[in-house]
Amino acid sequence: MNLMLNHLSKRTPVTPQTNPELWYSWYAIVKEDAPEVLDQFIENTAAKMELTVDYFTAEFLPTESI
Repeated sequence: MNLMLNHLSKRTPVTPQTNPELWYSWYAIVKEDAPEVLDQFIENTAAKMELTVDYFTAEFLPTESI
């Protein structure tokens, strides 16, 4: 069990830079199925990337069509 936890802690966080296909899939799911946690998901990802939420949003999130 301890070996498994050590392995998990060494993994690279999933972000739009490290694994865009997976991250944007998660983003679409959270946005559709759990919008109440979407802001926290975005804030956590920005923190992992050491970016401000505003910069992260402008650079990595799709713009909504009007």
